[in-house]
Amino acid sequence: AVAGDPSTGSGYSDAARPRLTTGPDGTLLVHRYTAPEIVGTGGQLVSEDTRTEVVALPPKYDDRQGELSIRLDPSLAAGMVDGLDYLEHFPYECTEQIVSRFLPNVLTYRALQELEIRDQGLEEKLPGLVEGGLNKLYLRQHGDGGWGWWYEGESNPHLTAYVLFAMVKAEETGFEVRGDVIERGLIFLESSLVTARELQSYREANRQAFVLYVMAEAGQTGRASEYVGDLYNRREKLSHYGRAFLALTLGLIDEGDDRIATLLSDLQNAAILSATGAHWEETEYDYWAMNTDTRSTAVILDALARLDPENALIPNVVRWLMVARQDGIWETTQETAWALIALTDWMVVTGELKGEYEYGVWLNDGSLTEGNVTPDTVDEPIRLRVDVAELLADAGNRLTIGRGPGEGRLYYTAHLKVYLPVEEIEPLDRGVIVSRRYTDPACTDGVKCPEVDGAAVGDAVQVKLTIIAPHDLYYVVVEDPLPAGAEAIDTSLDTTSRLAQEPGLYREAEGEIWYDFYYWWWRWYSRSEMRDDRVVLFADYLPAGTYEYTYTFRATLPGEYQVIPTTASEFYFPEVFGRGDGRLFTIGE
Repeated sequence: AVAGDPSTGSGYSDAARPRLTTGPDGTLLVHRYTAPEIVGTGGQLVSEDTRTEVVALPPKYDDRQGELSIRLDPSLAAGMVDGLDYLEHFPYECTEQIVSRFLPNVLTYRALQELEIRDQGLEEKLPGLVEGGLNKLYLRQHGDGGWGWWYEGESNPHLTAYVLFAMVKAEETGFEVRGDVIERGLIFLESSLVTARELQSYREANRQAFVLYVMAEAGQTGRASEYVGDLYNRREKLSHYGRAFLALTLGLIDEGDDRIATLLSDLQNAAILSATGAHWEETEYDYWAMNTDTRSTAVILDALARLDPENALIPNVVRWLMVARQDGIWETTQETAWALIALTDWMVVTGELKGEYEYGVWLNDGSLTEGNVTPDTVDEPIRLRVDVAELLADAGNRLTIGRGPGEGRLYYTAHLKVYLPVEEIEPLDRGVIVSRRYTDPACTDGVKCPEVDGAAVGDAVQVKLTIIAPHDLYYVVVEDPLPAGAEAIDTSLDTTSRLAQEPGLYREAEGEIWYDFYYWWWRWYSRSEMRDDRVVLFADYLPAGTYEYTYTFRATLPGEYQVIPTTASEFYFPEVFGRGDGRLFTIGE
């Protein structure tokens, strides 16, 4: 574009096209041919102590972008109380939901009592919640002593165990519970027990582990112990969460039992880890137990908190569980109930709601921040940021976190984001895999379409992004930079998902349940943005599987363009990261 300027004599002068400007001064946005890489670490301080992490920069990097981000949390679980209100006001009333409505409130109230913390609102509403829930459960108890989903229908051992667990915990907290109802329920549970050899599936084995756990919680440790050893010897039948319940049962029978350590070791070895997060995913999904990977993670966290509270994995499990929420709650009533149970038990162990101490953060002996934690501020994180340009390039940077004496714990995470020359790096898989293909939109043969590395001005090019999630991912951000001489043009997006855990249709046939699984088309991302220089996708939740996203761009300016690699990462666990290839793309006249 040109503009008239009488002072030059010619009447014309250079000017920038408004589409390419980044500010009122007309400067052009130019990206270096670099791609991000993110590494992270985390830890906790449980008493007066300091911890030093060494942050080293790579030999070659872009010192004009990138950062070291630090976060301190006086409590990882203080924000869990939103889930209590969600369960209290859940609109339906099957047996499971009646229990889930008051059980976490009872356990949270009990935890606050142990921590000597008052919650007047909870104290005022809890008696009514418990009394109303118990009265409904009394009326729904069947003649055989058990409970089903509703008053009608057969008794279900898993639901019966959940009801009795709630009643036992309410009684321990000081509420009056009818002893005859508990006794009849325990008789029904005992009648459901079989030898481990008779357990035909992992679902039956998991159910037996939960039943034994509830019997032990109710004081029936002697009767439960007759089946525990048998189930332990055939523990290969159990899912991860079933092993956690078995470990909890052994802990109630004998805290010194060596088999507890074996079960916890099995669970630790099965954890899916990143630098600052940890969770579990089941090979098979126990639908009858209303189980999900998030519920399994919560049950396992409870086992670790009660049986191995010094386990260094626990803070990362708590972080993952808190991130798995949406709007302060988890996806199902069972996820929410067990998450609240586990987090409550963890806060009793740590006493972190009573946190009161001084803290400080230093980088290379210079202070970044200092302050005080009080019970009023335990839910307030501290966030710090240091530009890469301010870090030492030729020596390790010492990041030191310290806390003074007092109650509570201090958790920290640190993430270094640096930009590296694309010519010197390879595609990277740290928990998510991404790739990109350019093809001719006229080709309809899918994966058989040849890749193109150039186009003429005015041509359209189809971009297919493939994102592979080896494990469940939360709050994923995918960025696909465009060639500088191109513009994204197609907002009607063709998306497909191929999941390892497919949705299911169910039909009954001769008393059995059959599962018709199918692949289907769906919009897996939560939001997409087409910007001048890139396309950005956001997904709140990606179950393990393979995903595709297709869009087109139009070649607009001739030249040879280096295209920055596609990247993907979890927003709250940015070290879960993937990067594709860079490439050269030519646009001809």
